[in-house]
Amino acid sequence: MADGILIPNLHKALLVVRHLMRHFLTFILTICFGVAFGQDFAYPYIKSTGQSIADFVPTGWTILDSAYGDLNKDGTKDAAIVIQHIDSISLVNSLEDTVLTQPRTLLIFFKKPADNSYELIEQSNSFILKHDNPTMDDPYQGMTINSGILEVKFHLFYNMGSWYVTNAVYKFRYQQRQFVLIGADNSSFHRATHDFEDYSYNFLTKKRALTKGNDNKGTKKTTWKLLNISQLKTLKTFVEPFTWEVEADLYL
Repeated sequence: MADGILIPNLHKALLVVRHLMRHFLTFILTICFGVAFGQDFAYPYIKSTGQSIADFVPTGWTILDSAYGDLNKDGTKDAAIVIQHIDSISLVNSLEDTVLTQPRTLLIFFKKPADNSYELIEQSNSFILKHDNPTMDDPYQGMTINSGILEVKFHLFYNMGSWYVTNAVYKFRYQQRQFVLIGADNSSFHRATHDFEDYSYNFLTKKRALTKGNDNKGTKKTTWKLLNISQLKTLKTFVEPFTWEVEADLYL
């Protein structure tokens, strides 16, 4: 199979499945339960400073996940949390589908050594994927902070409509006062054929490794390619996972 064929076809197929199932779910839940909030929903204002992480969680929201580690190299443990709306609401997503989901927000804080308080540094209302499709697992799989790198993990597994399993890891580092995407891994596995493609990106060196093979046959081959990228992505410019056409017809 030629480079870039497996992942683009998977991406397009998943978009179709997501589109159909979201409309179906919205129709059913609207009939049975009605839609909460709807067009009146707005992401909350988050205060800029606080003595504890709990101080930043608005009413009606809860902490879904958290990670701690030094992000700005000052010797103190900073924090990143994902907060989730307690109720399901109706939203129009990036595909212009109306879905019922629990909104999520990524918040990143620096801890101030002087008084052990926290300062809000980054907020993204779109990068953490929501669980808005009943035919798939929750796409968000967690985050970690190690050696100054924030890693955010996602997993696309559909119970119907696709044989493919996709895993992705995005790696952000704080530099020049922003969280820059310095690397990413994206792997795709076909559950029937056991064919796989593993992409590993280093955006600092502008190199990409592609390992293709088959688990049943025990075969694999790795090739390298230079990337034509003029500007690094950040948490502000990379709005949503799996939407960046990092190479021709290849989405990360």
